[in-house]
Amino acid sequence: MKTPLLFLCHRMPFPPNKGDKIATFNLMKYLSKRFDLYLGCFIDDEFDFQYKDEVAKYCKETCFIDISSKRYIVSGIRSLVARTPVSVEHYKSASLQKWVDHVVAANDIDYLFAYCSSVAQFITPARFANKKRVLDMCDVDSDKWRQYCENKPLHSKLIYGREYRLLSDYEQFLLRELDGITLVTDEERELFRKLSPQSYSEKISTLSNGVDIAYFSPDAEYDYTDQPQCDGPSVCFTGAMDYWANEDAVVWFAEHVWPELSKACPNLTFYIVGGNPSERVKDIANLENVIVTGRVVDVRPFIAHATVCVATLRIARGVQNKVLEAMAMNKPVVMTSMAQEGIALPLSQQSFVQDTPSAVLSAIKQLLESPELAYSVGKENRGWIETHYSWDGALKPLDTIFPSDTL
Repeated sequence: MKTPLLFLCHRMPFPPNKGDKIATFNLMKYLSKRFDLYLGCFIDDEFDFQYKDEVAKYCKETCFIDISSKRYIVSGIRSLVARTPVSVEHYKSASLQKWVDHVVAANDIDYLFAYCSSVAQFITPARFANKKRVLDMCDVDSDKWRQYCENKPLHSKLIYGREYRLLSDYEQFLLRELDGITLVTDEERELFRKLSPQSYSEKISTLSNGVDIAYFSPDAEYDYTDQPQCDGPSVCFTGAMDYWANEDAVVWFAEHVWPELSKACPNLTFYIVGGNPSERVKDIANLENVIVTGRVVDVRPFIAHATVCVATLRIARGVQNKVLEAMAMNKPVVMTSMAQEGIALPLSQQSFVQDTPSAVLSAIKQLLESPELAYSVGKENRGWIETHYSWDGALKPLDTIFPSDTL
């Protein structure tokens, strides 16, 4: 028998088609090799119900809590009364807590692992104080809310500022209560250490992201159910399009870069690939040669078709999977310094990290005008990813965090 381990995450870890789901899927897959996993998670999208059996293949037991009809506005009202962060209140669940209590006691589970601060609440009760409890916080989420406050109207600043302050306090509570907190980059780790008492600094470590180099390969077989409709050159942005940072990135690109770029390259198409596009993102589709795909079965045909992938994020935390995936597929990536945070780059790719509209425009034009350059940068990117960003290497610290007798 394998050692039992409780694994909690805030969203169904399948399909691995967006940042947090990619991370939790690979965590689940890696841990299942050495542990009997007892997995509890929330389903916030009806689309994901079909994957319950797929997730169960990796687990000894599962618990799925449906919150697909739950709205943040209701959680926000409750958080005002409870004086808790909205993001924590939204995931409160007596049913999940009851299941956690039961499986931990019934299976004598000593290792409790949570992904995302919002679900750490289920392993903080005092009855678990004798267990080894670790949170993969991924990034310093409170600081993201601090960034949201910048350049916002007063009413938004009040809302975002409240969440920033409450979540910052909650993160410090978790640091005091738990045995360890991991963050996805050394930069995030050092930021959290600066925000925390020095006496707790040894609890904070790095657990980085990787990329599935076999799946995101130029030689892989793709699902072409959804695919680019235009034969000419294209640029591509991938990501969940109801996520504010992604929305902001593509709106900024459409407003400040695309007008001049489309004039210079009139046969160029801009693909925005990702599920649940917001109204602001949908409006971009009104621009000439801009296609907003919505949810697709497989993002890889769009990446493979692109001459250049773009990641123009102006607000970001942690490692951007969209950058790693594009690099793994032999693509040059024009990205902002925020999108590059936590990712070491090969020399040829480094000059394509730009932050101003004119510099982003120039970088993309340079790659479009020189297919040889685009190919050589992409080829070096693929080799770099193979060497530095495989998932097994990235998650190796878990072997020390949660030792087991299983090899």
